[in-house]
Amino acid sequence: MQSLSVVEHQNVRVLTTAQLADAFHTSAKIVARNFQRNQERYTPGEHYFSLSGEDLKQFKASRQNDASLKYVSVLYLWTEKGAWLHAKSLNSNQAWTAYQMLIDSYYKVAKSLETKGSEKLTLTLNDWQDVKNRLEVLELQMQNVTLHSGEQKRLRSAVGERVHQLARHEKGARPVLFRAIYRSIRERYHVESYRDVKQCQLQEALSFVENWKGDF
Repeated sequence: MQSLSVVEHQNVRVLTTAQLADAFHTSAKIVARNFQRNQERYTPGEHYFSLSGEDLKQFKASRQNDASLKYVSVLYLWTEKGAWLHAKSLNSNQAWTAYQMLIDSYYKVAKSLETKGSEKLTLTLNDWQDVKNRLEVLELQMQNVTLHSGEQKRLRSAVGERVHQLARHEKGARPVLFRAIYRSIRERYHVESYRDVKQCQLQEALSFVENWKGDF
């Protein structure tokens, strides 16, 4: 992870959407979309700060070299808890690895003592154990998370591609093939719908569909 330019708001260390997206190896649009879809889970002041109007103008003035702010009309600044929720939404190995690194090297890192009386922040063994426990709980939860809409679309696309390949010389076979492949998916993964396939099974499911040659 590249060194992050420190951003603070109301004495809280935060990240801009662009910084968070870069850290999680995704795009600002995906971060914004995940926030919109799960906005009820985010609490202002706890998970994020929203800047607009004069507050945003002052923030931009303090970071004149940040091109990502040029056309922003409302700016979201994400706290440590906000980053955790985004990692949960993205739910990828890269996101969780990046989140753990952010905890270590950004949110809880000791700040340089620039003025007298500043207190040094330290990461204790209890802090590390807390992070470890949270990650273990999340790993267990991830095992039961089903496909999100984007992953469902990937699986549908794989089914469509396989049907196209198999029905190329079989007139009228497409409806039968679609039913047969989806039935095979339900039987293989013991689910009532392809939407209930687990996220951890997606790659295997895509390979299964790609090589499907079942009877129809």
